[in-house]
Amino acid sequence: MSELPYSSIPPLPKEISSTHVIARMIDGLGFRYYWATDGLTEKEIDFRPEKDSRNMLELLGHIYHLAFAANNVLGGHMKKKTDLSTYEEFRAETLYLYKDLSDRLKVMPDEELENYNYMGASQSFPFWYLLNGQIADALTHVGQVVSWRRISGNPQPKGVNVFLGKKS
Repeated sequence: MSELPYSSIPPLPKEISSTHVIARMIDGLGFRYYWATDGLTEKEIDFRPEKDSRNMLELLGHIYHLAFAANNVLGGHMKKKTDLSTYEEFRAETLYLYKDLSDRLKVMPDEELENYNYMGASQSFPFWYLLNGQIADALTHVGQVVSWRRISGNPQPKGVNVFLGKKS
């Protein structure tokens, strides 16, 4: 398998546009997810903060589904993987989905965003709802991963700088 994306954030875009701003949000999310999930052990994978909550693996599965939805709504053609069962599989596939989405956004004209809608259970929503829906939700859950791994005794690796998008 090739090296996973997002050990660092890609270079800044050369111009500001709607699609570049969204791509940068996705890049930041991918970077945070990469380091939040780097080096998890079986102890963290099985961790559940309370008996009625998801465990870490279930949480990673949920983040994968959010990544798939965001990618799919904005023109992605990757097939949803239904056979994922390990931490490594969820981690890799989620990172590839975010990379695919970011790459596509970086070459997408702003006007094209108007063509994308999220099909909810009973109605269609403009792409804007992805920002406060699947993308913001994924950021929240990545924060949970960071917190849960700290609680279970294996904090995120030292030197991760989310502002600069690199690890020292």
